[in-house]
Amino acid sequence: MKIDEALELGGARPQATSSGAKAALFAVGEREAPASEAPAPVASSPGAEGLRDGAAKVIASQVGLGLAGLASLPVLTRQLGAAAYGEFSLFVTLVGLVTYLDVARQLLIREEASAEVGVRERVGVARVSMLWITALASVVGLVALPIGAAAALTVAAALHGSASRDFASLSASGRVGYANGARNWAWAGAFLTCAALCLLGSPTWALAWPFVGANLALALLYRRALPKQEPCVGAIAALRHSPAAARLRRAGLDLLGFSLAAGAITVLDRVLLDELIGGEAFGVYCGAADVAMRLHIVGSALAAALFPHLARELRERGYEHAARRFVSVASVTACLYFAGLALGIAIAPAVLPLLLGESFSASTPIFIALLVVLYLHSFGFLATPWQRAQGDFCSQRRAYTLAMVLMVAVGLFAIPRWGAWGAVVAFAAARTAELQLVAVEALRMPREVLPRWKLAAATLMFASLAALGAWRVWEA
Repeated sequence: MKIDEALELGGARPQATSSGAKAALFAVGEREAPASEAPAPVASSPGAEGLRDGAAKVIASQVGLGLAGLASLPVLTRQLGAAAYGEFSLFVTLVGLVTYLDVARQLLIREEASAEVGVRERVGVARVSMLWITALASVVGLVALPIGAAAALTVAAALHGSASRDFASLSASGRVGYANGARNWAWAGAFLTCAALCLLGSPTWALAWPFVGANLALALLYRRALPKQEPCVGAIAALRHSPAAARLRRAGLDLLGFSLAAGAITVLDRVLLDELIGGEAFGVYCGAADVAMRLHIVGSALAAALFPHLARELRERGYEHAARRFVSVASVTACLYFAGLALGIAIAPAVLPLLLGESFSASTPIFIALLVVLYLHSFGFLATPWQRAQGDFCSQRRAYTLAMVLMVAVGLFAIPRWGAWGAVVAFAAARTAELQLVAVEALRMPREVLPRWKLAAATLMFASLAALGAWRVWEA
């Protein structure tokens, strides 16, 4: 990607390289206000959390959600049977897919933190996104689900969208742990409620409604946690006539494109392997990949906490301070990921058979190879929130769309030839997305903020993981 392309968002100018100009490098409005005209910093809420506290709360709630899912699984599968459980699983998957495409949450975290547009425009963004995901849920539900489950999907999507601005307000004001934690615990409660309904002999269609209840509870919790808001009339009209309408529309489309591409990347390796090979190779790969992907719980929690934190830092202290903070967090995280993945590679031959069983013995070398590639994957959890905090949603859309195309091309070539190992190669090809994001930031940031020796150190750590992984695979 060319440097002038990487800096085109919002009229950012490549020649703005001084530390003072860097503070406004990604000012995405029609004009860049001088410091004397900058709005006052946004006050954090009384319950504001630090980055460490926010990430810890998100991790704890994600662990709770995972445990609730594991606890409910034996009840659901045994009580429902294969066919009915498949319907339930499809409903849960569609709820996740539809709500993932609610672009307002990510867009509004940045807008709430920067206050570059007014309240009515921000409410307008939330309402447009709510209408979009509600309509999407209605169409998808009618096509893929029974009528009762389709109705539940539509209502759940509408409730999710109605809480998007409140979620963003909480996150931007420093309560990201509360916002994300409440969501995860509500979903955990929904899974456990479904298991209880199964034990009580409830019909399958009733299992969709606990997720509606979870989204209703979240909407009420978020609203209760915020100061009372006056009704906002004509928000969509205000958004349509806003000077920032074009910028917000472009950012929303970039987020939507990113969501579609990133979502596709998470399943394409398995879909291609299942369609082209299937059978034992598919099961061996999925066993390794399912365990490997669980390690991303820390990265996703950090990203959720980092985005609003960096958006506030940019707003209150300027580009240079926020950039140094980002580089500091990224440096520590890269070292911790390296240590954790190296430990995982070292103990994988002893631990993975205990988790998967002896019939998955062929998964161990694949798991080790995936751990090596996960080091590159982790940089997406760092670069993405930093770029979004600056108002740059375009870089991720470009990077992940290109990576998706490359992943398909590589998968179509490699999987028929090498089976499960071809899927590993396809997964590795998709990691060009994170490499693109790192390259963009390496070009943007001045050397005094991002010393080149740190990039060299990250490269050396990856090479060391690759060497250790190759040795363990050879032994396995």
